[in-house]
Amino acid sequence: MHKTRFLAMAAAIAITGAAAGTAMAQPGPPPDPYGDATVSKADAEKAATARFDQLDTNHDGNLSADEIAAAPGGGRGLGRADANGDGTVSKAEFLAQQAQRFDQQDADHDGQLTKAERDAFRQQMMQRMRERGGFGGPGGPGGGDHGQ
Repeated sequence: MHKTRFLAMAAAIAITGAAAGTAMAQPGPPPDPYGDATVSKADAEKAATARFDQLDTNHDGNLSADEIAAAPGGGRGLGRADANGDGTVSKAEFLAQQAQRFDQQDADHDGQLTKAERDAFRQQMMQRMRERGGFGGPGGPGGGDHGQ
């Protein structure tokens, strides 16, 4: 029960964007909102649902371009969830992207994310960013020719 409360608190902190200011101040992935806790897929889905509901300010079940742009970090990455290419991100699309991200991090595929798994994924992400020149380098927002 204490673990569930801790995870709910961690999700609430992530949702309120308390860590977003730090994430925007330094390049790279946002800080780990779960600290040392192991996170179940069910808990991650609950946190993703709560985050979507916060971002969906008009509560129509879709994230518009304006809602995406208003998200912490300018919604960087949220547009990739638009699987059908209609210019909005539905709740189903958002949750599917979050589930895919969870599965990418869950190295042993046991439905639980440990701190070690999250840290390893973050290191891989940082390496990819360095190889691509970071957020402002070639291929990143604000840099390079973006294949045009």
